[in-house]
Amino acid sequence: MNPTLPRPTLGVVIRFKNSAATLPAVLTALRRQTLQPDLILGVNNQSADASPEILRRAGAKIIAWTQPYSHPRVLNFALRHCPTDLVLVLSSHTVLQSPDAVEKLVAALHDPRTACASGKWDDDPFYTDAIDWGELQAKGLKFGSIYSNSMGLLRRSLWEQIPFSESVPTMEDCGWALEQAKRGYLCRRVKFDFHHQRNSQDRVFIFAALTFRLAAQHGLRVAWLGPRASLAGLFRAGFQALRGRGTRSSQQALLHYDRLRAWAFGRYRRAMAQWNIGMRIGMLRSAVPATFPWPAVLRSMVSVWATSTGVPAGHVTMKVWSVLEGGEPESVTRTVMA
Repeated sequence: MNPTLPRPTLGVVIRFKNSAATLPAVLTALRRQTLQPDLILGVNNQSADASPEILRRAGAKIIAWTQPYSHPRVLNFALRHCPTDLVLVLSSHTVLQSPDAVEKLVAALHDPRTACASGKWDDDPFYTDAIDWGELQAKGLKFGSIYSNSMGLLRRSLWEQIPFSESVPTMEDCGWALEQAKRGYLCRRVKFDFHHQRNSQDRVFIFAALTFRLAAQHGLRVAWLGPRASLAGLFRAGFQALRGRGTRSSQQALLHYDRLRAWAFGRYRRAMAQWNIGMRIGMLRSAVPATFPWPAVLRSMVSVWATSTGVPAGHVTMKVWSVLEGGEPESVTRTVMA
């Protein structure tokens, strides 16, 4: 960084809802950082506990999000209210254990070619620590993300040009990073210690489905075993699990299963788009009585599918709708399952 240039301003965005149990450790770690932010912005997603007051005592400015929650919509809303040069998006349960974590992230953006940087969450050497478009084209897109909004720093000027896509329910961070890489920027991975105070729900299927979707949108291949090898892995891990080889085999079997489902779902989705399913549904509706019990039929279909997979029907409907439409899964689930 040129020492004659002023230091870029730094803001931290923390989205929260009833996070009073996790915020104290997050804010204590933030206060211990060697580089302090100019602004802490808390986005209150209708909390009913002491979360807003905890953030205010830490010097944060609080803004309220009162609409149904959506990762990309909330982040776009937050960044419109955070006028700093650089913005660190930090989850309300992510503790930056290394005191120089923020300093390392900011140093990664000293290079004007870098669009974003986030914590390195694994030691997998598949990607380098400075991912560009050429590397993605050569290696393909892995499941997961090349950048994470749970502890990621981005250049706000680039967000102003291309905000987070609101057409997806999650993985908006990966989609945004892909857009930046395609424009010639780097996405960096930075090594430091961190800790997630709680684990999120199992979202292997939806992340895999969105990985296939993003790869197709950007003309990239997905770096995975492929359907045949994954199917073989599923049978092998399932057989070992049945023989009592422990939970690891069961987890591997479920991983293969969810990725195969995501692959099949992507193929089905593209086939339906090419087949012009809307016209077919219109023809079907005109061929049956207006009193045909569509909700009951849909409930039965979802119930049968859920029983066969062992997943609650409402959860099945929510995940499928999220991937298909990027809409509000809760309202759809209530309507379908009422």
